[in-house]
Amino acid sequence: MTIGAAISDATRQLRASGSPSARIDAELLLAHVTGHDRSWVLAHPEASLPDAAAFAAALERRATGDPIAYIRGFKEWQSLRIRTDARALIPRPETELLADEAMMTIAARMTQGTPPIVAWEVATGSGAVAVALALRFRPALTRRRLRLIASDVSPEALELAAENLAIHGVADHVTLACANLLDPAGELLPRPDVIVANLPYLATEEVDAGYASLAFEPRLALDGGPDGLAVLRQLLESVTERVAGGATVLLEIGAGQADAVAALVPAGASVSVIRDLAGLDRVARVELPD
Repeated sequence: MTIGAAISDATRQLRASGSPSARIDAELLLAHVTGHDRSWVLAHPEASLPDAAAFAAALERRATGDPIAYIRGFKEWQSLRIRTDARALIPRPETELLADEAMMTIAARMTQGTPPIVAWEVATGSGAVAVALALRFRPALTRRRLRLIASDVSPEALELAAENLAIHGVADHVTLACANLLDPAGELLPRPDVIVANLPYLATEEVDAGYASLAFEPRLALDGGPDGLAVLRQLLESVTERVAGGATVLLEIGAGQADAVAALVPAGASVSVIRDLAGLDRVARVELPD
């Protein structure tokens, strides 16, 4: 079978299974199986399919709803290739906004404050944000002007984060901790000046519905309780006891959650919301009092 014929057959099969992106899925899976990128696949429709059995297996997984990122084993995110599997959430494009805001916040603090600055990513998952921050601030981390901590309550997710940090050559620049939120802060670990967190913010009902990849990703990283705010609430209730004075907390939130999150912040804190390219509330920025 040729590449072109395989794309056509796979597209029909995936469309019948309910995939909303059947053609793209077929092209990405073919690229994965052939070891080339998608542009090569599109440019060589006459080439022979080298491993029909591997392609059929990948296609079967996708037809049952398994995410492309889990089948391929990686996700392209922030111009990085992040290893992905069922131990952690697949990095989303929306989370790039959180990473960008964290970079700007850390950079500003390093020019204004007395180093070292302590930045802590809570619920690191695959470690994508920690990798991006470590690469961006590698010189500052090397000179100890910045300390970067990444934690997760899931040991399995933390293992995946460690693998991604090692793949990108920044494992020595990030302190990993298996912890519930900021529990070790002020005790085993320092109080952070900047907190970055993509916590579970979906309502239990939405997770139960299992739409798209949600049925395959770890529930622990998705389920925010009946109102989607349970874990965010837990963090914000404890934050004043765990952070440095005047700390900044950056939280990825769901569309429409801005007012509810603002109502949860500690007394004296200020809140602003950053919208994504679709105009939806995406990152809550909480400035705590000194």
